[in-house]
Amino acid sequence: MTSVGTLFASEHDPRLVQLEHRLRGFYASCQSYDAFKTVNSKPEFWAPIRANIAQMAARGQCRVLEVGAGRTGFAAYLGEELRGRVFFAVQDVVDRNAEHLFAVADRVYIGEITRISERYDVIFGTFMFEHLTRPKATLRHLLTILRPGGSVFLACPRYDFPFYISPTARHLSRVRQLVIAAWLVLERLRVLGGGQPRFLIHLDPAIFHKQWFRDADAVHWVSLWDLKQLLRNDAVVQRLQLGGRGLRHHFWARFLLMFVQIQPRRRSLHPSEAEISSDPR
Repeated sequence: MTSVGTLFASEHDPRLVQLEHRLRGFYASCQSYDAFKTVNSKPEFWAPIRANIAQMAARGQCRVLEVGAGRTGFAAYLGEELRGRVFFAVQDVVDRNAEHLFAVADRVYIGEITRISERYDVIFGTFMFEHLTRPKATLRHLLTILRPGGSVFLACPRYDFPFYISPTARHLSRVRQLVIAAWLVLERLRVLGGGQPRFLIHLDPAIFHKQWFRDADAVHWVSLWDLKQLLRNDAVVQRLQLGGRGLRHHFWARFLLMFVQIQPRRRSLHPSEAEISSDPR
């Protein structure tokens, strides 16, 4: 049986090139992907982002960048009055939503996030971080194009609760999934103990074995501990709370969701050239 560790890669693993090639083919051809079909609306996540934008816009025009925008409805969510004080840019990896994006945004970037050089006051992405094959490099890049006093907001599932794993493993047997989950607990404990953040990328996601379903392409097995360990000296990572009632909602929001505001400390971040690598999709 293949070692569990060989199913995963770090950002500089040469095997990522093939994974990225296969993912590009999927995104270019898939007709049922949600992000290509309907305008999205995520008011429960957008509310604190909008509040931050309003606060910054009160001092002058606020420059906002949404990454992994898809068919975003955020421009309308801002409201007419606030929208007039915001320069709103969007990024997506494929041009399937280009017509919609050009209609709602002041600037549109199609392609890799790391090609963006303009600077912004607020950068956010909702449910895109788990789809990146270069999450660490992408995060570092977003922080370098953030203007002083700005924030990065990220909302995505997290896979560091014991024995909770990404849907990308659903094509594997239950026994295999259990072995992966046990291995993953040890990996997360190493990071919690002060080890290097892993930012694990699953090389063989279910999307290549089954018909598409939600998060079958969530190749980055997000860990809040990875994020905090990476940025421990460079930024303040604040968890944001979601409204909602019930034990199930509380458990999901507390343990299975990463919703954070990242604010760099005063000193600048200077990522190495190796970290500024390509965004996969």
